[in-house]
Amino acid sequence: MKIIVVSGGFDPIHSGHIEYFKSARSIGDKLIVALNSDNWLEKKKGKFFMPFIEREVIVKSITYVDEVIGFEDDARGSCINALEKVKLAYPNDEIYFANGGDRNKKNIPEMKVSNINFIFSVGGDNKKNSSSWILKNWQYYYEERQWGSFFNLFETKNIKVKELIIEPGKAMSFQKHLKRNEIWLVSEGSCEVNSAINDPEQEIKKIILNKFDYHIIPVEQWHQICNPFEKKAHIIEIQYGEECKEEDIERFFKNNTY
Repeated sequence: MKIIVVSGGFDPIHSGHIEYFKSARSIGDKLIVALNSDNWLEKKKGKFFMPFIEREVIVKSITYVDEVIGFEDDARGSCINALEKVKLAYPNDEIYFANGGDRNKKNIPEMKVSNINFIFSVGGDNKKNSSSWILKNWQYYYEERQWGSFFNLFETKNIKVKELIIEPGKAMSFQKHLKRNEIWLVSEGSCEVNSAINDPEQEIKKIILNKFDYHIIPVEQWHQICNPFEKKAHIIEIQYGEECKEEDIERFFKNNTY
C-alpha cells in the first residue's frame, strides 16, 4: 500500500488545506495527517486559535483524510517523530511525505528520516488561502478601498496604527489632515510618495520608498501614496496628533494621475 503523510497545524482549516488533502490523497492509497500540537502552534504563532482536539475532529471529518495522528514535538519543530510513528505502524508499506509548494528538500529537516519517500509542490506552488491572513482578518478591522485595503491594528484618541495594502497601478487620493501627522514605513514592496507643502497645483515632490524606508508627513502637508510597481505595497501607517479620525481629511483631485 502507498501511504501519503502530510503535516501541519491547520489552524484554522481553510479551502487551501482541503485542496492540499485532496491532491495528496490522489497520489496514494491512504492519507495520514500528522497534526501538530497546541504547543507547536504557540511557538510558531504565539498562540493557537483552535485546540488540538477541535482540529483533530474537523480534519478527521474531511473525505480525503483516512487517519489523523498526534506526535511528540522535537526541538526543531519538525514532524520527524510523526514519520517514525507511521513507519512503526506500517512497516511493510511505501511511505511518502507530501509537502506543499513553499517547501523543498533543502529546507525540511525530515529529509534525514530513512525509508521515506518525498514529494514536493503537492497542491500547487501557490497558496490558495492562508491561515495567518484569515486570523488577521478576524482579529483586526479590515476594509477594502478602490486603491486596495487596510487593517486597523491599534487605536486610541491620539494614535492609530494601520497596515495599508496598495494594489499595483493604484493610488490613494491626494489629501491632507488638519489634526494629525503620519509616519509611513514600507514593510513589503515599494511605493511612490507625492507631496506638496502648500499648494498641490504647484510643483509636487516625488520620492520612491522601498522596503524598510520610512517617510514623515506633518500636519497640513498634502500627500499621496501611489504604487506604479508590479507588486503590492504594504505600508505601516502610524498616525499621531490631536485627533486621529477618518473624518479629518481634505482631498484634492485635480493632480491625481491614477
